[in-house]
Amino acid sequence: MGRKKFYAGVIVFSCALALCGCKGTQGTGDVSTVVSTGTEQAYEMTTVQRGDIQKTKIVVANYQQVKAENLSFEVSGRRLAGVYVSMGDTVSEGDLLAELYCDEEKKELADLEYQIKTQEMQIKHLEEQKDLELSQLARRKGELSGEEYQNKVDELEKSYRLQTEDIEDQLYIERMLYDELYQWIEGCRIYAGMDGAVTYMGDTGSGFVSWAGNKVFTVSDSAECAFLCTEKEYIPYFHLGETYVFATSSGVEYETVLEEIDEEQGIMKFELTVPQYDMTLGQRVLYSLVLEEKKDVLSIPKSAVHYAGGKAYVYYFDKEGNRQMKEVEIGLQADSKLEVVGGLAEGDEVILR
Repeated sequence: MGRKKFYAGVIVFSCALALCGCKGTQGTGDVSTVVSTGTEQAYEMTTVQRGDIQKTKIVVANYQQVKAENLSFEVSGRRLAGVYVSMGDTVSEGDLLAELYCDEEKKELADLEYQIKTQEMQIKHLEEQKDLELSQLARRKGELSGEEYQNKVDELEKSYRLQTEDIEDQLYIERMLYDELYQWIEGCRIYAGMDGAVTYMGDTGSGFVSWAGNKVFTVSDSAECAFLCTEKEYIPYFHLGETYVFATSSGVEYETVLEEIDEEQGIMKFELTVPQYDMTLGQRVLYSLVLEEKKDVLSIPKSAVHYAGGKAYVYYFDKEGNRQMKEVEIGLQADSKLEVVGGLAEGDEVILR
C-alpha cells in the first residue's frame, strides 16, 4: 500500500553583511545566513513486499459449431453472376451457392468440347475406313504375291496410323486445355462441401469483385457445438482431458474439458461438462491463463521502477530526507508487479510516483 510523504528542501546561503552608516568600511569576509524554503513536493511511497506473483494472459474462446467450413472463390477480379442462398438457409453437400461471370470461358469450353468430340469421331471414322480398305485388299489377295500383298497392308496401316497420330496429338492438347479451363470455371463457383446451414455471408452486393481465398460463406452443422479457441501460440499451455473454467465478461462461469487440439489449424475445442441448451452461438468467454508464477518472492509495483542504459532503478529517501536513486535487479515481470532479485530488502520504502 502506498502512503503520502512530504519532502521540503531547505537551502542555506551565506552572504556579506554591510555595516550601515559607516563610510568607507571594508565588507569582505563578513557573512550572514539567509533561509529559503523550496516548493513543497508530495511523493507516493510503496513498500517492498513478499508474496506470490503471476504473469497471466486472457485467452478468448467463442461458442461455435464444431463442424463448419469457410467457402471462397478460387478466381479473382470477377463479378457475381448469381447468389443462390441467403443467411440461415439449409444446404446439402454439393449445392451450388454462388457463381461468377465467365460466359466467354464457358463458350470456349463448349467449343473445345465440340472439337474433342469431332476429333474422336474422326479417329473412329479412320479406323472404320482402314478396316474397310483392308477388307477390300484381302479380297484381292489371290491376285497378288505374298510380298506384294504384305507391302500394301503395311502401307495402308502406316498411312492410317500417321493420320490417327496427328489427330491424337491435337486431341491430347485440346483435352488438356479443356481440363484446365473446366477447373478454372469450377473455381468461379462455390459449392457446399457438407450438409448444414449458412451461418455467414460476406458482402455480395452489386459492387462485389471476387478475391481468391477471401471468405464468402460459412456453412455450419449446428448439431454439435463447443467453445473454440484459435490462439495458437498458447496451445502448449493446455492439455487434453483437463478441466478449464471459462467465464463471460459478466462473470458467468462454464466448466469445460479440452477434447481436441488441431495444431495445424491452431484450434482448441473445449466441450461443456454440463450441456447448456440455451447457449447462444457466438458467446464469448475468457480464461485467465497463468504463463509463469513465482511464490514467496519480493516484489514492487511496475510503476516504481525506471529504466536507463539497460538497467533498472528505483528512487528512495535517505535518512536525511534527500531523494536518491538505487539500481535494482529485476526477475519475473508479472501482471502489475515486478520480482525484486537484488538491491532491495523486504520492508524497504521506495517512491511509487
